[in-house]
Amino acid sequence: MDNKKKNLTGRAGQRSFGSSSKKPSLNRRKDSKTNNTIEKKTAVTPRSIAVHSLIKILEEKQFSHIILREQLHQYTNLTERDRAFITRLVEGTIEYCIQLDFILNKFSKTHTKNMDPLIRTVLRMSSYQILYMDKVPDSAAINEAVNFIKEQNENKIFFLSGYVNGVLRSVSREKETIFADLAHTGKTPAYIRLSTPLWLYDYLRKLYGKDETENMLRWFLTGSKENYVRFKDGHSEVMDGNISKTKLFKSGEITIQDYASQQVGIEADPKAGDYIVDVCSAPGGKSCHVAELLKGTGHVDARDLTEDKVRLIQENIERLDLKNISARAFDARLLDESLINEKGEGKADIVLADLPCSGLGIIGKKPDIRFGASLDGIKELQALQREILTTVVRYVKPGGKLVYSTCTLSKEENEDNRDFILEIPGFTLIKERKFLPGEPSDGFYLCVFKKD
Repeated sequence: MDNKKKNLTGRAGQRSFGSSSKKPSLNRRKDSKTNNTIEKKTAVTPRSIAVHSLIKILEEKQFSHIILREQLHQYTNLTERDRAFITRLVEGTIEYCIQLDFILNKFSKTHTKNMDPLIRTVLRMSSYQILYMDKVPDSAAINEAVNFIKEQNENKIFFLSGYVNGVLRSVSREKETIFADLAHTGKTPAYIRLSTPLWLYDYLRKLYGKDETENMLRWFLTGSKENYVRFKDGHSEVMDGNISKTKLFKSGEITIQDYASQQVGIEADPKAGDYIVDVCSAPGGKSCHVAELLKGTGHVDARDLTEDKVRLIQENIERLDLKNISARAFDARLLDESLINEKGEGKADIVLADLPCSGLGIIGKKPDIRFGASLDGIKELQALQREILTTVVRYVKPGGKLVYSTCTLSKEENEDNRDFILEIPGFTLIKERKFLPGEPSDGFYLCVFKKD
């Protein structure tokens, strides 16, 4: 790793806990799991919002993309620079969390796992700024962290401000040594350098080999954070910034959809008049793509488990002004008799089964997945996927197609499920594609089957 700090902030990196021009009070929040509070009198600033978000994500195990969306929606007075700073600070701290803990434990007599959760969060976040945010002066990151802790009178941790100061100054002072040690494979294990749980590193290494695994994990940390968008005419481009606020997005000219995800509609290759069932559709990117490919003909029956998920699909349908698609709530595990004719044959020309998965291919966009995934979780998801597949394969008409896809890297959820489908009478594999992270975007897997 280069011993020069990486620029991840842009101009927003110069902001501090006290940088916001408007400082409404942050309502006192208490978490029963951590027994921690952020004091009511603490000013709302970009860094305080980041701390609050990280507590929810890393300590309460809530989803990072949901928490960030809620926080940025709640504080409407934030500038775009503030929003960019908060997002990068939260996501970067999560991405480098394992590495940051390794570093902090060299300079702290108290192990990170034994720290007060708020202290642990502030140390992680501030160390990330010191090590990886060029435009944040070390002194600003340290001073604002110390002042923030001093304000926590209700939490009774204000007296630890000196401890926080000492640890962070040590990190700042020893930056060159820290980066030299991280670059030295003999001193720092690969899973620490790549900030990945050891079990996940070992699991991927067995599947993909050492070099490929480390390339993927490195891309999760350093790869492009830009998004692919799909235009109505079918071509895709990479765009940066708050895409959902652009005229192109609001008018329905573009849809945010990863490059690999776009291949589902392309490989499904719908024909005019086709009836298509998407059994796990939310938020509707693939369903809407297929509806657009039908050019106003046929019908796409988009489904998902809850009304909240259906609402997301419906928002995309309305934004894109599509008339040949509908959305409704339906549990994909349950058999829908209306999709089977009197001969016992399916009615769908194409069934899309983009099923719930461990998401190991999209860690670059949802960094907290590295902490939520597990071997047991992968096995449980495989069981769910097979329960759904056993049901939905019955909807495919003779001569029709089944498209199975996931955004994960596990063999259990990909190739093993491919073989599971091939054991179902009447299905033949006609196409299989795997995208590794960085080739060119998220990790993704899809396979297309034809029903005899």
